[in-house]
Parts: sequence; C-alpha cells; structure tokens
Amino acid sequence: MKSKIISLSFVAMVTTFCTIAYAQQQGVINSKIPIFHPESSGVKTTSESAKIGLAKHLRRQKAKMYGAYWCPYCTRQKQIFGSQAFNLIRYIECDPRGQNAKPDLCRQANVRGYPTWEINGQQYRGMRSLSDLANISGYRGSRNF
Repeated sequence: MKSKIISLSFVAMVTTFCTIAYAQQQGVINSKIPIFHPESSGVKTTSESAKIGLAKHLRRQKAKMYGAYWCPYCTRQKQIFGSQAFNLIRYIECDPRGQNAKPDLCRQANVRGYPTWEINGQQYRGMRSLSDLANISGYRGSRNF
C-alpha cells in the first residue's frame, strides 16, 4: 500500500510539473518567479572541424533547432556540437523566460517537444546524432565527428 501511495504521489508531482511548464510556455501562466539564465549558449565543449563544417551546412540550409533553456536534451544537443559549431546554429528559445526568447515562432511552427529540428521544411523531434543530422540535411563534408 505504501509503495502505491509513493508511486501515485510521484505521478501527480510529475504531471503537475509538466502541466505548469507547458502552461508557462504557452503564456497561460505569467510566472513572477525569477529564473536563473546561464551564459549565452552554456556550451562548454569545443568543436572539431567536421562539426563546424556540419553547422555551417545546417546554417546554409536554414535549419533551426527549437529548444528551452531548462531542457537537458537541448543542453546535451548543444554540447555534442561544441561551442564554436553551435554558435552557427539557428537556435530558437521557446520558453518566454529564456534568453532571447521567441515563443511565438515556436507556436507558429507547432513545436511540441524539445529539442525539435526543422530541416528542409520537415520537423524532427528529439536529440539527434551529428550523423543523423548530416544524413537528414544531405551533408557531404567530413563526418569525422
């Protein structure tokens, strides 16, 4: 019985958190709680030339990554590229509390989860490997990621 109560409490807590986060993202809740904003991209890894080449290609393709500053998968996606390469990516912050936020663009694009990549007019949800992004975008350069 005790484990059922704990399980139900956990489910209720997660559901509440997700509902509040979604409502804040949609602008339904105007939170006055101060939020910590990390440095611009928060990326601490470096980029090898192949990663920079892919990022330049994605930029030429007008690819976009939609994300939220609090999303651990978005942070990981940025780290995979490294700071130099990720600075070339068109990143759109969807949470209105985030730095340089553009939640209207996320709503217009019908973004439902983070990260979401938009490449050649198609959306790809979830974190992607660099090889996957290269395949999706038709990248022909070095794949020494």
